[in-house]
This record gives sequence, C-alpha cells and structure tokens, in this order.
Amino acid sequence: MPAGSGARASGVPWKAWVEQRRRPVIIGAFVAAALLGILIGLLTAPTSKQGSGSAAPAVVAPAREPSQAPAPWAANRTPGTAVNVTLDQSMSPIVRTALAWAAADDALASAGRKTWSEVYLAAGSPAAGTANAQAATSRASLTDQSITIPQGLLYGAIQGTDAASDQFWAVGFADTTSTAVTMNRLHVWERVGSDPWKVIASGAGACGKVPPSMTAVWGNHPEICNAS
Repeated sequence: MPAGSGARASGVPWKAWVEQRRRPVIIGAFVAAALLGILIGLLTAPTSKQGSGSAAPAVVAPAREPSQAPAPWAANRTPGTAVNVTLDQSMSPIVRTALAWAAADDALASAGRKTWSEVYLAAGSPAAGTANAQAATSRASLTDQSITIPQGLLYGAIQGTDAASDQFWAVGFADTTSTAVTMNRLHVWERVGSDPWKVIASGAGACGKVPPSMTAVWGNHPEICNAS
C-alpha cells in the first residue's frame, strides 16, 4: 500500500459524515437564530403599562376646551418664545371656568371617583342653571361650582410653529368649599392648542413642572409658587 493511503482512506468516512449532516446543522442554526430573535423582541417590546397611544381618551366636558382667542403673535411667530398673557374681561371667566373644571376632574380622578365631566356628560350635558344641571351636580362629590380660581393667576404661553402647537400655561390657586375630596390649593395647568386644559401638578413643588422659559417671564421665583 502506498505511503499515506491509510490516512486518506480513514479521512473519507469523516468527510462523508460531515457532508451528510451539514444541511441539518445549517437548518438547525437558522432556526435557533430565528427563535433567539423572537425571544429578544419579546423581552424588549414595550408593555401596555408604558402606553401605546391607543388608550381611550379621558372623558372631557366642553367647558375644559373653550374656543381660543386669536393669539397676538399669530402673524409674527417666534417658536419657543414665552409670552406673558393678560386675560381680558371676556376671556378671564372662560379660562377660570376651564381651570376649575380641570381641577375638579383631576381631584376626583385621583380619589378614584367619577369626574365632574363624566357626571355632566352622562346627564346629557345639561345647560348651566337648569334643573337638570343642578341634579347632575348633586351626583358628583366635587364640582366646578364648588371651586374658585381667585385673583393672582399667572397665565402665559410658549409660542409654537402654529396655533395647534401653542403651549398655554397657568399657575394659581384652586379654592374649594367642598370637604368631600382632598385637593391641593396650588395648581399648574397646561393646554396645547385647542386641547382640553389639564392639571400638570399641584401642591408643594408644582411650579417645578413649568418650563424655565415660562417662569423666566413670570419671574424665577413667583410668590404664588411658595404656597401649597
């Protein structure tokens, strides 16, 4: 037998064994990689608790989203610029009512109770001052009518690229005659464009939620922010 023929002969079965198993090995590796990818995707996918933007919107009464008067900067915008806004006699009661509704809804929602907006809309959105409105009010433990937004309200906006992105801010007190629900006195509200007014924060430290550009216009340490 020629030299080296034994090594070649012994190597043939090994090569045949590898060739026979190459395809299953490749398929197995592909399947393993696919399963690993699926597992990583499941582990890193956001959960429903993080919010997906598909949650049902909160029930909001029309009073929380009143028509917005044309902004003085509408024809000459500087996006990102904060502006102190003075509420005139026609807009002041409308804005204060919206803030009162938002404060009532926020306090009730935090207490796990039906909001004033839910009670009001469930009653068919009765006109203010009617018997139906009074009946609807009696079914809520806290209403906008038991909340007052006193003088001293800070009000302003941060200009957006258009009216839909204008960001309005308000800081003030929400005084209540009701003892049914615990409610902080100091509130910070926000409204973007024509969206409803909402409470951003309340109580001590609430002013920390106001953008620095807005507080710079009002004064970095507004006196109202020292109260809770």
